[in-house]
Amino acid sequence: MELQMTPPEGIRAMMERLNREGFQACLVGGCVRDALLGRVPNDWDLCTSALPEQVELLFDRTVPTGIRHGTVTVFYGGAQAEVTTFRRESGYSDHRRPDSVVFTDSLETDLARRDFTINAMALDAHGVLHDPFGGQADLAAGVVRCVGDPERRFREDALRMFRALRFAAQLGFAVDPAALDAIGELAPEARFVAPERIHAELDKLLLSPRPELLEQLIALGLLDGYAAAREVPCAGLSALPPEHLIRWTGACAALRRAGAVSDTAAFLRALRLDAHTVRVCSAAAELALNPFPDTVPGIKRLLAGYGAETVRCAAACAGQGTALVDGVLASGACYDTAHLAVTGADLTARGVTGPAVGQVLHRLLDHVIDCPADNDRGVLLKFLEEELEHD
Repeated sequence: MELQMTPPEGIRAMMERLNREGFQACLVGGCVRDALLGRVPNDWDLCTSALPEQVELLFDRTVPTGIRHGTVTVFYGGAQAEVTTFRRESGYSDHRRPDSVVFTDSLETDLARRDFTINAMALDAHGVLHDPFGGQADLAAGVVRCVGDPERRFREDALRMFRALRFAAQLGFAVDPAALDAIGELAPEARFVAPERIHAELDKLLLSPRPELLEQLIALGLLDGYAAAREVPCAGLSALPPEHLIRWTGACAALRRAGAVSDTAAFLRALRLDAHTVRVCSAAAELALNPFPDTVPGIKRLLAGYGAETVRCAAACAGQGTALVDGVLASGACYDTAHLAVTGADLTARGVTGPAVGQVLHRLLDHVIDCPADNDRGVLLKFLEEELEHD
């Protein structure tokens, strides 16, 4: 069939250049899938019958990003694309990358090595769709189905088990039952997948319209290396704002409630999340497990102790919502010693030294949280004098 698709001019020019030199060139994978779904692709990948060295000779600006496996990044006409030679693969001893790559002149052979039918479609420069494995039908049916035997596909690359659920979450699809059976059988092979790659897939799943599919992913055993239980209710995740820190906090809180993890910081570090995410989400998940304040002074005291990002995440995941926290933050209300109308220098000038400076500033802050109008230099200095006389 013919498909109307308008890639950037530079991408079209790359395809035309390859065609003029006698090579096949097709858009392939995610960009074709997204076009069929009526979405604007985020990036553009090409497959071609040209060998990597031939691609490098045809274009002035290239980077051999994965030349061993046939991939050259091409910059042409103001556009950028990964251009990969048609290939077949064999031997996946590390359960991630092929041990052997053989270049071929067959587009169908190249499509046959791909993970899912919805990613195994190609569009040539004439608008002809090449779909030998029924990807278009699976898009219409809303199914994530493996190309060929699911067990073989997942043994080749264990990350594909995570990708199956991630695509289902992003697209609103169901995973083919045969693929689910294979994932349940081969889940122990997830141990071969680098934690950074697992974390990247989980991030996309959590930020998708259906983050609750994390529950199915855990139930299948894909996180057995990180979580101690498989029954983790995650239905509430979809109600959370689709923000990185909030969704990860929600996931951590769900794991803690289910007893699947006892130390959320250790769990996040094991998945190689960045230090900021570990700090905020682990603290917020713990706060979300306890009764959450619903008053302005209560929110201010939490902000004073934990900071805005942590408290906002905790509020969302505790069922409080972020409106009250956002309102306090937007009001410019004092919730930190840095917001006080007096400073440590004012205290030092009045004889307060050492650790007592911080202690007195926190007493003043505690007073201002309850009495916001008193955050005035004159009022606080008078209050300070009374405090010092009393001490």
